[in-house]
Amino acid sequence: MGVLHDLTGPDRDTTPPWEPSGAPPGLSYVVSSTGRSGSGLLCRALAALGQLGAPMEYFNPIHREILTGRWECDADLASYVRALHARRTSREGVFGTKLHWNQLVSLRAEALGADAREPGFAFSADFLEQILPAARYVRIVRLDIDRQAVSLWLALRTGRWSEATSEAAPAVPGDEEPAYDFEGIAACRRTIENGEAHWDRFLRAAGIEPLVVVYENLVSDYEETVRRVASDLTPGLIAPTTPIAQPVTRALADARSEEHHRRFLQDPRRGESPLSSG
Repeated sequence: MGVLHDLTGPDRDTTPPWEPSGAPPGLSYVVSSTGRSGSGLLCRALAALGQLGAPMEYFNPIHREILTGRWECDADLASYVRALHARRTSREGVFGTKLHWNQLVSLRAEALGADAREPGFAFSADFLEQILPAARYVRIVRLDIDRQAVSLWLALRTGRWSEATSEAAPAVPGDEEPAYDFEGIAACRRTIENGEAHWDRFLRAAGIEPLVVVYENLVSDYEETVRRVASDLTPGLIAPTTPIAQPVTRALADARSEEHHRRFLQDPRRGESPLSSG
């Protein structure tokens, strides 16, 4: 399986719709992320709680096409956002989404009719108020950016982005095994670094203090991390005794990815490539 579409299904829709009049949610939150940062793991955990909506990449064109088709809404941004608020706001009035940096750039261009090129760090967040009213931000980061880059490169090459824990791990035929590619992994690393730098500087320039989640902590202390995020986002909404569902996806790291990671760290070209020391 390449990508789990578990959060796009109709079972996640608010039924009947939240405020048929089109009233916006009382609270929005954004999981600000880069590829392979653990954002999917976090979003599925928050969605499983029920009260916090179903945060996912709503502004990913693939997901947007699926949802506009099912909801039979117009494809323009205003119509889609109204449908999102109606169909994905929890009964408690909470709406959540995940945004990679490039998706925020595209969303800004669409909302403002602006140039789609990447803007500078310090652009205004005001355009998001109609889309994500009263938004709070959860900033998820992965400390080991080299492993993150390897994970992103392998996902791009194999199409394997997520797998359910209930599925047997697929065998990858030898002729489909991605060969080690320093330039490919280095390019993914630069993409991640660019997204991280822009997110941090955008939030700082906008005066937004995000809730920070470290991927490695999420993995090592899963239940406590998810509980902390839920509690900080919506104080008093999630009871301290509320059970935290176990992950429905498994880590994709394996001997192959570890070998790519080892070779990338030892590759002599690292000294010649514009990689940061992080």
